[in-house]
Amino acid sequence: MNTQRIRMSHPKGQTPQNIYSDFEWVRQNEKMLLEQYGECSLIVYQEKVIGVGQTYDEAVCDAERNLAPEITQVTSVHQRLRQQNPFFRIKLHSQK
Repeated sequence: MNTQRIRMSHPKGQTPQNIYSDFEWVRQNEKMLLEQYGECSLIVYQEKVIGVGQTYDEAVCDAERNLAPEITQVTSVHQRLRQQNPFFRIKLHSQK
C-alpha cells in the first residue's frame, strides 16, 4: 500500500490544527455521515471526507487516490462509523 501522502500520526507536541476540528466535525456530523456512507472507515482532512472503505487500509488507499496531485502530504484523521445499537436491560427473575 503506497500511502506516502496520507499521514495518520504526528511528532509529539506538534499536533496539526485540523486534527481537533476534524474529530469534532465527524462527531457533530456522525448521523449524516452514517446516512451517506453507512458503516465504514472514513479518512477526514480539513472537515472533508477524502477516503472511504470497509477497512482502514481501503479507506487510506481511497484517500490517496482522491488527493489532488499537487498535495504532497496531509495529516488526516480516521474514524470508524458504526450504528449505535440501543441495548435492552433484561431483568431476570429468580424462581423460588
